[in-house]
Amino acid sequence: MKKLLSLLLALLLAATVLVAPTFAEDAKQVIITSIQDDPEEMDPTRNSYARSSRVLQNLFIGLYKLDAEGKTYIPALAESVDISEDNMTYTFTLKDGLKWSDGSDLTAYDFEFSWIRTLDPESPTNSDLWVIKNGEKYSNGEVSAEEVGVKALDEKTFQVELETLTPWFLTLTATTAYFPVCKANVEANEKWTADVATYVSDGPFMLQEYSSLSRLVLVKNPYYYDADKVQIDEVQFVVIADSTAALTAYNNNEINVNSDLSADALTQYMGTDEFYTQGRIGIQYCDFQCLLPEFSDKRVRQAFAMAIDRQAMLTALGITEKPVYGFVPYAQMSLTQPDKTYREVAGDMFTEDVAAAQQLMADAGYPNGEGFPKIQLVCKNDTQQKMMMQMLGEFWKANLGVDYEVQTLESSVYWGELGAGHFSVDRNGFTCDYMDPSAHLKIFIDGSNASENQWDDPVYSQMYRDSLLLTDPAEREAAIIELEKYLTDEMPGFPVYSYELQYLVKPNVKGVIANAIGHFFFEYATVE
Repeated sequence: MKKLLSLLLALLLAATVLVAPTFAEDAKQVIITSIQDDPEEMDPTRNSYARSSRVLQNLFIGLYKLDAEGKTYIPALAESVDISEDNMTYTFTLKDGLKWSDGSDLTAYDFEFSWIRTLDPESPTNSDLWVIKNGEKYSNGEVSAEEVGVKALDEKTFQVELETLTPWFLTLTATTAYFPVCKANVEANEKWTADVATYVSDGPFMLQEYSSLSRLVLVKNPYYYDADKVQIDEVQFVVIADSTAALTAYNNNEINVNSDLSADALTQYMGTDEFYTQGRIGIQYCDFQCLLPEFSDKRVRQAFAMAIDRQAMLTALGITEKPVYGFVPYAQMSLTQPDKTYREVAGDMFTEDVAAAQQLMADAGYPNGEGFPKIQLVCKNDTQQKMMMQMLGEFWKANLGVDYEVQTLESSVYWGELGAGHFSVDRNGFTCDYMDPSAHLKIFIDGSNASENQWDDPVYSQMYRDSLLLTDPAEREAAIIELEKYLTDEMPGFPVYSYELQYLVKPNVKGVIANAIGHFFFEYATVE
């Protein structure tokens, strides 16, 4: 193990250091933060990416939003909501005088249009709205739009019928898939996101500039319903591809909020009043290409998941987040015990065990890796991701006798290559939109992200759907634990570590909040 760790550390030291571009802050009420690349999607109803959400959460607002403490969801565009006795129908009354950033009226008809559009069969986010009555059937072409449980009763009244009990439904309305888009604007130009001139939003900020691979500039939206309380004049998202460069920019006062922290950043700032951390409801994990003959046997997948030392790898990479041995992160709370997390109740789903992994490989017909083809490890062109994949490859070479190669891809093509199945093992990750353990296990159902790893299990999908029908919290939690056990036994991918949001904020910047997903909200911020 010492020899292996030495190799891992040598690989780490060989990583390429990038240099940050120089950006100047020329306004007093300006937030400047970094993102590693262009947002993948600028239409909130089509967005399933964390990086895009960081931008979109400041450009758009939904029926509900987080309060200034970042703890409680409060009405945003909704003035009030009436919930039926059976908790299956929500009738929202919108605030008076709501406007889009172009000054046009925002009405309940925009919500009806947007949610039906999100449920479109071609929409990548349609499953996010399947809690709505007939939402899944509409996405599958089985019913008409008129049969979906969303209806604008008039300009100010929006009614939603649910398919199944969804205790977290109001929090969903604060996520990007549930945001409205301007019906008139989208119908006039389906490519409305391609040009700042046609980009219409409803949040505290609106898009003023988008320079690809350089920066996005958001300015205060004068038509925002709560504009009088927004003190920030401008938010800049500057593209800095490397965490080392992001630290340089932060130290040079070129950015004043930084969530892309390198090992050096943690060493320099951890324990200071500029360092903040909180749990996130997400994990980093890897997918197996389960259609490849060598990964079609779950024993092989289990062996690969067990034959690594997560803590040693994270330590070598300078990552302070914790290894996780299940697909539900540590930040997820229990459904039945308010003082405990789900992980404390469910326990670990598997253990690291090299000897057991070697036996599984032998049982699958690959003793000491004999006859096992070279595996292709695929990740984005990012220093830390590349190092992690190299370390994984070294663990598997040393412990299982398999050979590997690492391929890096640019962000613009990465997800397409994964969707096409061009990998043996990939690097992936997710953060969920709401605080419920079922959210984390939804990633692997058919019709969701399963296309990325070519794993589709109808038994698992049915177990997931059955768990949503349970109303008793204890029964639901027990069913979800069994669901996670089934997923871990099949091991279509393997968890690596549980996310935490770790970020730096300059002392003169106040009021920056983040949700459990890890997205910043600058609506309540000030710069002294």
